[in-house]
Amino acid sequence: MAQALALADRFKGLKELPGLKAEACGVQRMTGDVGERVAIVAARDVRDKEPVMVVPENLAVTRVDAESHPVVGPLAAEASELTALTLWLLAERAAGAASKYAGLLATLPEGTLSPLLWSDEELGELLAGSHVLAEARGRKQALADTWAGLAPKLAADPARFPPTVYNQAAFSSAFCVVVATAAFLPAANCFALLPLVSGAMARTGNGNGCDLDFDPELNAVVVTATRPYRAGSEMMLNDGRPNGELLLATGTLQDNNSSDFLSWPASLVPADRYYMMKSQVLESMGFSAKEEFPVYADRMPIQLLAYLRLSRVADPALLAKCTFEADVELSQMNEYEILQILMGDCRERLAAYTKSYEEDVKIAQQSDLTPKERLAVKLRLGEKRIINATMEAVRRRLAPIRGIPTKSGQLADPNSDLKEIFDTIESLPTAPLRLVQGLVSWARGDDDPEWYGKKKPGQGRK
Repeated sequence: MAQALALADRFKGLKELPGLKAEACGVQRMTGDVGERVAIVAARDVRDKEPVMVVPENLAVTRVDAESHPVVGPLAAEASELTALTLWLLAERAAGAASKYAGLLATLPEGTLSPLLWSDEELGELLAGSHVLAEARGRKQALADTWAGLAPKLAADPARFPPTVYNQAAFSSAFCVVVATAAFLPAANCFALLPLVSGAMARTGNGNGCDLDFDPELNAVVVTATRPYRAGSEMMLNDGRPNGELLLATGTLQDNNSSDFLSWPASLVPADRYYMMKSQVLESMGFSAKEEFPVYADRMPIQLLAYLRLSRVADPALLAKCTFEADVELSQMNEYEILQILMGDCRERLAAYTKSYEEDVKIAQQSDLTPKERLAVKLRLGEKRIINATMEAVRRRLAPIRGIPTKSGQLADPNSDLKEIFDTIESLPTAPLRLVQGLVSWARGDDDPEWYGKKKPGQGRK
């Protein structure tokens, strides 16, 4: 609490910076995922479209400042934008109270909880089954490679770049702080560290926050409300990234993030005799033979369904009905097949987790979790909600599909055997992952032989 009080006082001090206009903004302590945090709130009632903060260009720290820095300038000029800002942050922190940016620096976090800073053991244990795991490891390696490129240059001049300041741990931590707090300015096409904004304004994916951009006429960064605010309400920045990306970039998650989604891969079957024809149709619609689609918890992935329909259609005459603009069923057989494929994908994803949804719910209720454990279980629960919601939506679509007529006049399910296998697997508390993966791979047609295209229309492998 004492740290939050001190930080709030520092933010209030930033409001006195020359040229900064923020009379509509107040500073308030709030409860966060890990202890207390400082938030920007409306100091008074705010109107829709009203500018709530104006930060003059000279108070914004960009790559230009990093490249002109007397210590790290030459290195920053050769580095990427975010790496340049990281070098600037290391140098200015080393200057301490003598830095002219001391006020801004005092309000930036010392570090973040980004998975890029977790050990590989922590990643494997806490993010098992999550799509974030592979991405975290890839970005962590990329960050290590960036440091490996800088290290020899820094080591060549230890007097200028003392190892106590410029080392891999300090660089990685500072990089994550920059990624978490720097704001992207579309009009200026650059990142910037901004007083009051960086380190204080939380992000929201619900579209009810504030927009931020550079105004060339004012030569300043302007934060604009996109809805009315009552005095005391927290003002956040609009940020449409899903929770997985927010965790990687900022080390935080947003509850009830309407922008949260999972990326779902889809592709054509290479052995399909109509592969080239389908590729051309997809290309004309702006898609390729391999795609990824966002899947949300509150809506059916219409474009993913359209892609799957096209990828598995066995009658080329039905290609004319394919559309990504509306939810159009091509045939009952095709619809059943792609819904089973999607259901199999859902089960495969759930089977990859080491704990069930119910187990994670109980873990989330524990009061003694570490900050990393709490973030990880919130992420896993959010992902599983999306998968479970998708499975439920698929079940509702499968329910009306009774089967196909037989010679006896009754309706038979052409996929009853496979459906029974999937239902049995789903009923097991912990499904054997290899078995699930093999069955789902088979259902998708990953191993379809070359003679797949010679099957009768509608009799493709399910």
